[in-house]
Amino acid sequence: MAAKQKLAIDGGKKVYNGTFPAWPSFEESTVQAAADVLRSGKVNYWTGKIGMQFEKEWAKWLGVKNAISVANGTCALHTALAGMNIGPGDEVICTSYSFIASSFCALQAGALPVFADVTTDHTIDPKAIEPLITERTKAIVVVHLYGIVADMDPIMEIARKHNLKVVEDCAQCFGGVYKGKKAGTIGDVGCFSFCQSKHFTTGGEGGMVVTNNDDLAWEFRSFRDHGYDVQAKLNLLEMEGKQLYIHKRVGFNFRMTEMQSQIGLCELKRFDKWNLKNRIFNGKYLIKALKNHPLVKYAPVDTKERQNAFWWAPFVLDTTKFKAGITTKDFIAAVAAEGVPVYSVLWPEMYKERAYIERNGFGVAKYPFHDPKARNIDYSQFNCKQANWMTDRTISFFTHPVYTEEHMKAYVDAFKKVADAYMK
Repeated sequence: MAAKQKLAIDGGKKVYNGTFPAWPSFEESTVQAAADVLRSGKVNYWTGKIGMQFEKEWAKWLGVKNAISVANGTCALHTALAGMNIGPGDEVICTSYSFIASSFCALQAGALPVFADVTTDHTIDPKAIEPLITERTKAIVVVHLYGIVADMDPIMEIARKHNLKVVEDCAQCFGGVYKGKKAGTIGDVGCFSFCQSKHFTTGGEGGMVVTNNDDLAWEFRSFRDHGYDVQAKLNLLEMEGKQLYIHKRVGFNFRMTEMQSQIGLCELKRFDKWNLKNRIFNGKYLIKALKNHPLVKYAPVDTKERQNAFWWAPFVLDTTKFKAGITTKDFIAAVAAEGVPVYSVLWPEMYKERAYIERNGFGVAKYPFHDPKARNIDYSQFNCKQANWMTDRTISFFTHPVYTEEHMKAYVDAFKKVADAYMK
């Protein structure tokens, strides 16, 4: 039997001594295009035409009737719920396993989130949803985490049965496909984030709300723009030209700038043929190389019916195979020491955040946790067992489009080297 290699974390040689390129990365033409917008002086959504063009192109790419640009993905989720008039006394079923914005959006709308468990594929468990439904439930927020498309058919069936709205959080899922439909087009509303770390960014922040419902789209436009009256189906400038007092509801300024939209247009042009293409290659490479490894219990879901968009590639480990005293945290640290960037699990149990445990809402009244219309929910009593189980067993690899087959091979070699040393 060949001697095991000394791990880099113990002073051995690294598997990889090269560089993993930084992401995001912009073409010079994109930088120039954004600079041209700055020089034009037309930098606001209502002074230029680029924001509306980006919305049109995004809707066309996704295959929906309406796209409404917003300042970031958090604003997109807030706009989706508030635009559907979800508010005090209402409840929204959310996955326990996502970034905090996926549940804070309910609080921001004045409702309360109720947390559902996940399956081993990292997405919400349809079987966990129905037991949580009450007369207060108004919507379900489904998160396509890591680029993995959730199993939408049973979720939509439950939603139709109980007359609930479905919001798809696609912050990490640009181009994922479920049974021929792109993620974000299956539920009532789709929400996207163009933050720094996402599939692509519009300059650090940005977001989009999409829907095939024209009436909802106008409500979203209103909420994004200080609550102007959309009954006449006019944009803000048209309204201001006809009336002095135009605001029918409380809204926010969630508009995206023209520079952000210009960057978005440039990134969208190269998305399918370069960005998504490379991500899919990288993700599939990792799955093929590692799915049958004895330390891997679950590889990322990527099937004909649920086509992965590969924001990241999370693998769930069979920790019973570790030697005594070895943890997933130890394993991740050792893999990283081999010269490859890796990460752990992402936010598996949101209800453990202090904001929920202490019910720290808005203002002195801690709204909406203590609103008289709201149910008294003790978040310390939530226990999503599957999400908890995933916490200590997940290692995540990056699949950025600037990475090549060389980088994927380094990932695989590092994983196998450390596994060989740390397994029984």
